[in-house]
Amino acid sequence: MSKIYRVNMTEKKVTVEDVPENYAQLGGRSLTSKIVSEEVPAACHPLGPYNKIVISPGVLAGTNAPSSGRISVGGKSPLTGGIKEANAGTPTAQKLGRLQVKAIIVEGIASDGAYLLKLNKDAAFSLGIDLDKDHITGVLIDLDGNMRQRIAKNVKFPKSDEAMDMMEQILNELIALENVTKDKIWGIGVGLPGPMMVSEGSVLKNAVNPQFFPGWENVPVVDILQKRLQLPVYLENNASAAAIGERWYGAGKHINNFFYIYIGAGLGGGLFINGQLHSGTTGNAGELGYSPIINNGTEKPSEHKPHLGEYFNLALLYQNLEKEGAQIQSLDDLQNLYEAGNKTVVDWFDLGTEKLVPLLLSIEYLIDPEVIFIGGRLPEIIMKNILKKISDSLPNMRIDGKSSGPEIRRSTAGLDAGALGVATLPLYATFAPIPKFVMDQSVDKIRSFTNVNR
Repeated sequence: MSKIYRVNMTEKKVTVEDVPENYAQLGGRSLTSKIVSEEVPAACHPLGPYNKIVISPGVLAGTNAPSSGRISVGGKSPLTGGIKEANAGTPTAQKLGRLQVKAIIVEGIASDGAYLLKLNKDAAFSLGIDLDKDHITGVLIDLDGNMRQRIAKNVKFPKSDEAMDMMEQILNELIALENVTKDKIWGIGVGLPGPMMVSEGSVLKNAVNPQFFPGWENVPVVDILQKRLQLPVYLENNASAAAIGERWYGAGKHINNFFYIYIGAGLGGGLFINGQLHSGTTGNAGELGYSPIINNGTEKPSEHKPHLGEYFNLALLYQNLEKEGAQIQSLDDLQNLYEAGNKTVVDWFDLGTEKLVPLLLSIEYLIDPEVIFIGGRLPEIIMKNILKKISDSLPNMRIDGKSSGPEIRRSTAGLDAGALGVATLPLYATFAPIPKFVMDQSVDKIRSFTNVNR
């Protein structure tokens, strides 16, 4: 619900008020003028202690309505002695709208200089946890999006009961490390391998691929964690979460249209169009890992359908290496083998990149993004070589006359992009006046979700 913030410069105090019913349909110029007319004495000096400065976003600020990012600043005019207002188009209006700030009233007069009014970043926190076949990473961020605490553990195909216990433990440890009370925690974002499934009632549930993540069929992650931690829980597939992380923390904050390739324990993708996460009808847009590989010579007469993600499935790679006598316990071990020129490892990623390039060309033609980011949890030397091979191969595959395409870039959000991405969900879902929308790059960049039992 929207609030009015009253800043008393004489008493150096900020109070929060409910919006009166007669202000409910007002905003911008109409609200600033209404407040000035009711609260500022007509005969007061415009530069004296009884005048007030009223700041108000427009009634549609914070929504996706065109030209809605207007803000008004009003008070008694020193020039005319009457009520006057100035307005401008600015991201500040969208920020205030999405923070549900109806108006800011500055009154009184400071006796000892100027002051800067800003949000207290310690007023609220959010938790994010990213789970995949080989790791679980938890982060705690503040209201400004700064990562304050982080816990990461290596795992190996955790069963659902085991993973729920680990999540609960990590989340409680993060809260304890920051020494904050639960009333300041606005929620938990959880990232899981896609594809996701939407159950009846539009409640997001996980549907982790049982073939490569057994024991996770229809596990009610949201319900389990909410009951255990008594906090709202928001769920997203980890590839889209990593794209959100890139949008908020990486180079994607300056780019409205991009595709994010996520290489973790498998392969996934996320798509931003016009500054918004495009999730598709079922929430699985970008799941390129399940694109079929046709006539690759490995098809079997069974229900198994070869797909692109198998060429980036680290579990399958590790199985092959273990058969050869190599022991893989971490990404550092994988990097050491790659740098040593291990044929199995080098050939694995060379073949995967070769299979990936045609699909990237399809993305280029179908979506025409400005940038394709390549990110995830692989060692840096492997990521650099994948980028180089893609950049070298794409121009040769384009039709004659098409001399350019999207820029291929390394993700800059880091290994924790997925955890950071889901950690932003509770903060901005709380701020969002309209469910299921994405905040643009100049404001706060996240899609909000309907959650259960909030």
